[in-house]
Amino acid sequence: MARFSVLAPVALLLLTACASHDGPAPQGRGGMPGGGPGSAGGFNMAVRLVDQGEYEQALPILRCVAGQGSGFEIAQYLAGYSAIQLATAEATPAILRDEMRIEGLDRLTIAAQAGWPTAQAELARQFAAIESEEAPARAAYWAAVYRRNARDRTYGLDRLDNGIEAQITARIDAAQSARIETEAAGFAPEPMTANASTPACAPYLGSPGFGRQRGGERDGSRRGGPPGGGRGGGGGGRQGGGQSY
Repeated sequence: MARFSVLAPVALLLLTACASHDGPAPQGRGGMPGGGPGSAGGFNMAVRLVDQGEYEQALPILRCVAGQGSGFEIAQYLAGYSAIQLATAEATPAILRDEMRIEGLDRLTIAAQAGWPTAQAELARQFAAIESEEAPARAAYWAAVYRRNARDRTYGLDRLDNGIEAQITARIDAAQSARIETEAAGFAPEPMTANASTPACAPYLGSPGFGRQRGGERDGSRRGGPPGGGRGGGGGGRQGGGQSY
């Protein structure tokens, strides 16, 4: 798969992510801890925190869970989404915003390359909003990969707004579009790899298999609307039935 320079700095960031973000265990509302050793509480609380918009609290937990590798694509997606939100949050120091943006795109890319459809759709949205020479092609590529992903079609979901897809199409010519469709047709998932855990992650890593996708859904269940939209709105987007991460 072709790599584009907009993500070039990301590899170095990923290598140091776990070590550089170690620190005190995040606290939820009311000082509630993220979870106890040997339980899935940390991941479950991180999902609740994301739903509540508490991205700063959720991100350290999600980094730990995503570090478990294959089977934790949803945690990687949520970590990327949370970092993207923090990149534009008023409370985030200006000096950290670019770092958050890069981390977010990197984590979304890892989840997307592993086949997670929500991450693929989110990358299409993110690149569609970037003003750079290569961003339109990347937006079109991930939109095409998402359209070929059978998982969301199986559940009748459509996470890409028609208006965004029209915007993406308008920014590339017919020759580019044909090349991108060929590239997308050759997409093959790249399983996530596990990273070495650190002591700071211990409270959030439960028994083997917690948080993994089962039968295409996290813990065999389906959730309400995914963070970051995906319902197909204002631009006349197609909207499926129930939504899931």
